Amino acid sequence: MGLFSFFRKKREPAQPAFTERRLLPRWAICAPAKIKLKGSNTYVPCEVRDLNMKGLSLATSEKIPEGYLSFQLYFNEKYFFDVETAIVWHKKEEDDKHIYGMRFTRLRDQDKEKLFVMMKENFPGHLWKSL
Repeated sequence: MGLFSFFRKKREPAQPAFTERRLLPRWAICAPAKIKLKGSNTYVPCEVRDLNMKGLSLATSEKIPEGYLSFQLYFNEKYFFDVETAIVWHKKEEDDKHIYGMRFTRLRDQDKEKLFVMMKENFPGHLWKSL
């Protein structure tokens, strides 16, 4: 220990990269989907990265208007959901993709049931990991 060791920068303990703080963890599915905003006739292709009964995270190449959104979420012709969401966070990746974290402000009970059935049929391994 020398005279100048006092001025050396102390090493900080390594912090975990991500700590899940949600009470209901999301299912990481990375599934292709499309959304149709209320009042629009066009579909916007996207990828649903994760979701649960409280919200979802999706990636799209187009910018989505901020604030509360009402849209239809299509996974295929069999599964579609009418949802209202609030955008909680937004970030832009290097490949010009916009990533959105959304919280459901309205999700009907029948859509919750369809969501559970869709997860059970198409992503059975993901569903039981968090339950």
